[in-house]
Amino acid sequence: MKTIFPLLALCLVFLSGCAITSTSTAKVQELAKPYVGIMTLVTDIDTDFNQLDSATYEQHIRGKFNNLENLKYRKHLEKTLARNLEQQQQVQTRIVKSSDVFELNANVSYSEFLEKIRATGVDGILLVNLRNYWYTNDYTTVHFDHVSTTTTDTEPSAVFYTYLLDSQTLHPVWFADSMVQGISAGYDTLHNHLARSISRKLRKDKYIMAKY
Repeated sequence: MKTIFPLLALCLVFLSGCAITSTSTAKVQELAKPYVGIMTLVTDIDTDFNQLDSATYEQHIRGKFNNLENLKYRKHLEKTLARNLEQQQQVQTRIVKSSDVFELNANVSYSEFLEKIRATGVDGILLVNLRNYWYTNDYTTVHFDHVSTTTTDTEPSAVFYTYLLDSQTLHPVWFADSMVQGISAGYDTLHNHLARSISRKLRKDKYIMAKY
């Protein structure tokens, strides 16, 4: 999974077009009131989990959420998520980007990881994981003057798993499975479609403040 983000950028940056996003959600635990503070965390790990315990962190998260390799793409997605989650409203959920809290390429222990998150005062962690990425080829053949010409339209697609975790229990309270298809612009298009979908679903399900 380490090469997904770089491949995404190389293959999408020179194309143009639009994307279609579908998101299904699951309410794992109902909240008495929406979260007032959320930290965004972006990963591309090849696993599912039911809690952010020390074993999960050490095996799948440590060194992968703040590494050098995927810096550009993580920061862009976090910025896009924050922009969509912090829409203009009278009362809004505060968004803290993990890239503003954790030092780049630092070897962060599990205890330090939790300490830094809880020191921000957030009550939720929005972990967005790029789970899969693939291409679909669409072939078009044109016949003219006894000559056939075939062109190939390559459409990349991606699947994201998004977990909203309680910062105290570290268990998911909400989950989203998002597929973005037919991406034909830069990775910014992928991120924008995903962030808008996640933001709408979280507000609709009342896990963050609804826009007035």
